[in-house]
Amino acid sequence: MSILDTIKANIENFFHKNSIGIAIENDAKIAWAELVQVAEHDLKQIAEQMGTAVLAVLASPGALNPQAVAAAAITAGIEAAVVGFKAAGHDISVQTLSTLATTVVNQVNKAA
Repeated sequence: MSILDTIKANIENFFHKNSIGIAIENDAKIAWAELVQVAEHDLKQIAEQMGTAVLAVLASPGALNPQAVAAAAITAGIEAAVVGFKAAGHDISVQTLSTLATTVVNQVNKAA
């Protein structure tokens, strides 16, 4: 077995045999099912609003620790998403909003 096969097997085991991995995969499936019902134009606009809210938190100076800053950014992203989805006429679950906001924060942090 090659190293790539070993890595792939470990990742598959995490998502299919680990309760945390199973929960993450289920959250992603639920989020996807809800988000595909939203027009692409609306999703792009909401993602931009979320990104702006997240960046405002991440760029603000403060004495907060990195975990607290990330949590505040996720909260800001969720709040922006609630406003955006309501304006677009969609009722999206709290779990999906949280998953989406966390994804945006992770992507912004990765790009920084």
